[in-house]
Amino acid sequence: MPETGGNSVLINMSDLEEKLSTLAIERPAALTVGTFDGVHIGHRKLLGTLRDRAVDNRLISVAITFRSQPRALIDQTSVVTYLSTTQHRINLIEETGVSHVLPVDFDEDLRRLSANDFLGMLKRASRAEMLVLGLGARVGHDRLDADQLAAVANQHGITLVEVDPERIDGRIVSSSAIRQSLTEGDVTYASRMLGRPYRLDGTVVPGDKRGRELGFPTANIQPADATAIPANGIYATLIRVGGERRMAATSIGVRPTFGGGARLVEAYILDFTGDLYGKEVELEFVKRLRGEVKFDGVDPLIQQMNRDVSEAREILSGAV
Repeated sequence: MPETGGNSVLINMSDLEEKLSTLAIERPAALTVGTFDGVHIGHRKLLGTLRDRAVDNRLISVAITFRSQPRALIDQTSVVTYLSTTQHRINLIEETGVSHVLPVDFDEDLRRLSANDFLGMLKRASRAEMLVLGLGARVGHDRLDADQLAAVANQHGITLVEVDPERIDGRIVSSSAIRQSLTEGDVTYASRMLGRPYRLDGTVVPGDKRGRELGFPTANIQPADATAIPANGIYATLIRVGGERRMAATSIGVRPTFGGGARLVEAYILDFTGDLYGKEVELEFVKRLRGEVKFDGVDPLIQQMNRDVSEAREILSGAV
């Protein structure tokens, strides 16, 4: 179904408009839109504002989340990583109490919309009366800022609400700041910004069984595609398989003592025996114990691994 925008360019209906049109909400909507990667404390503040303002104005709250970051389409040479899978993100947004969570594709049809056309589409598809955005957000291919957008929104009968960001130690909380902390191995600071431990979802796959030979059999975890992985090192972690949560000491790295190789995520699960091959797991990073080190032989490596496991047990004691 083609639509004609304010710039008289013929465009197709975007995935967003199709999804909104079939949502069949019973009252006009208050909406927010973004990737919401990780659903950190700043996102939850914004989503809480959406929920509360919708209740106050007798509107239905709708959170629109892009499955992929827009820059993955805009700049296809960029390397894009994610702090959560789409399903985990949906679950986290639902926990905030908004009425509807709508995962959509950021596609070419949506990319081509001006801010005016975008707001017109929201009005047409959902009877939008309110749009809640983070401070500094820009909308449309013409990238209108808040002052410009408020005037355009008013023409469509839409109230624009801006939400100030959250800050920790004076630093604005953002998905990019969390990714930076992870690349530095600072999972503690990343967890503060997320409001929970950073979680990596993945599948247990066969490895070379080197950990078993050392007396520390590990689960070799293949992360979900494009997952942001913390810096190489040893971490105190919690691992969930099905409904069971256990303590683990997790290594990320290339195993330099044995000559290096592919980067792996390997979790030694404390007090556990069993076959996890093919199982889906959730790995939560609690604290970084140390960086990756090349040891002068197997014996000093095993001695350090024993110390790592003892430290992880002490840190995680009482968490399961």
